[in-house]
Amino acid sequence: MGKNELIQYTIIIIVTCNLIGFLFSVFSIHFSILNKFKIQKRKIKPRTFYKRLPLILFNIILLIIISFLGLYFFYDFGFFKEDEFVGQDFNFLLIFAQLFLILVIDDLYFYFLHLFMHKNKYILKKIHKIHHRAITPVALEYIYVHPLEWMMGYIGPFLGILIISFFGPVSFFAFWAYQIIRNLHELDVHSGFKSKFSKWIPFWGEAEHHDKHHESLNGNYATTFTFWDEIFGTKI
Repeated sequence: MGKNELIQYTIIIIVTCNLIGFLFSVFSIHFSILNKFKIQKRKIKPRTFYKRLPLILFNIILLIIISFLGLYFFYDFGFFKEDEFVGQDFNFLLIFAQLFLILVIDDLYFYFLHLFMHKNKYILKKIHKIHHRAITPVALEYIYVHPLEWMMGYIGPFLGILIISFFGPVSFFAFWAYQIIRNLHELDVHSGFKSKFSKWIPFWGEAEHHDKHHESLNGNYATTFTFWDEIFGTKI
């Protein structure tokens, strides 16, 4: 597999995950039987969600374009393994280690970016406040953000790839696994539903952790892991 496959499968993952998020959001809005599983008692009106869809769709398109450009140039610069296949060279431990590092670096970067957007009143009012219109978010509203915020946030995984590449090229499979986990996790923590399984994973950012952030507009700035908020004293 080469550059074309790296880009193609990444785009397929992004589109598939967000399609799942759209369907899950629609079901959660229209089927009241699911309300008993939600964290907050407040509900989002269907027309509110549909009014937000144009910005959401624009950001998904933006995500695809940035992914294409980022992977295109990162591959040419030698940050990824060339001609990678599942076979003798498939190193599960290396892939897992790279996946974990990308998640950790991305989440640390996002923590400080998110904290900055809350402490800087101008940025909060003009950019980040858009995302916080979703006080009781549904899954796909993870990407209901100002486009500038989304582009700044997407630097995180590429920063992780850049750092890891100093020690060796990054596996396609590590990046694909990151995309699947990160996209599904964002859908989960913005879904508004109580955690059933993720709460048993140590330091994993469950839905309740991020939902408190949306409810209070303060604290719990990391999303993937909870230990950054523990370390820096911002956990609520």
